Amino acid sequence: MTRLTPDMIAGVPEDKIDLDSALMRMCGTTVKGMAIQAAGMEEDYDFSSFKVAVVPITSGLGVIGGFAQSVDAIVKRLGMNSYVTKGTDVQGFSEGIRDGADMIMMADDTMFIAYNVREGKQTNNSWGTAMGYSVCLRNAAGGLEGKDVLVIGAGFVGTEAVQILKGMGANVSVTDIIFEKAQALEKRFGVKAVKDKEEAISKHKLILNAAPASFPGRIMAEGCIVSTPGVPHEFDEEGKRRAKAIIHDPLEIGTAVMAVNSAFYSLKKH
Repeated sequence: MTRLTPDMIAGVPEDKIDLDSALMRMCGTTVKGMAIQAAGMEEDYDFSSFKVAVVPITSGLGVIGGFAQSVDAIVKRLGMNSYVTKGTDVQGFSEGIRDGADMIMMADDTMFIAYNVREGKQTNNSWGTAMGYSVCLRNAAGGLEGKDVLVIGAGFVGTEAVQILKGMGANVSVTDIIFEKAQALEKRFGVKAVKDKEEAISKHKLILNAAPASFPGRIMAEGCIVSTPGVPHEFDEEGKRRAKAIIHDPLEIGTAVMAVNSAFYSLKKH
């Protein structure tokens, strides 16, 4: 996963982005509703019985300031009983187990997971982010069946997104700064690898941007929908004007999908 910085997530705990309102306007659903769709659940659910321990991790470059608190706030907004452990790392994980947590969420420099303690299964952020942003794109576009979609970036999230979008019926093209990575996905999943990123962007009205790079508004198609988990995130004024919707948040969409999908592992058994 991309290592976030404290300034990127500064507004998450207090919900300063008001993501529910933004998603309702662009995608016709709240964050919780989107996550429920992403997990494959057929109806709303009261998650208050799920106890979630968020463990701060100090390994690698160390704790990201505000990260655990942001994850905790996101999970609370889903209605789950969440808290940040006092201990860190293995001590924090052990604390969650002792406290009877149903789910443990934690991230280091390369991996962010939601671990369902009851079922011994995990959901990782690459899949959660790709699925969440794919659902948002599908909803904003009124369905993807038979529609052309461009995935920018052939890394962990982009690879997941290619599979998910193809499964939603989209005609998927993929581009990457390292063209061989796009070609590998073409061979693996039967999608189309494109070399000229700017030309591809200009020809697509539906884009999932999974790369840590922005692009100028002058090359964006009028009325395009961009679902963009990639960070840093930046669009110029022309891009904002041309786009019908630009769907982005620093953390919440992927985290919400992870938490709900992890909870659903238990719900499917009842």
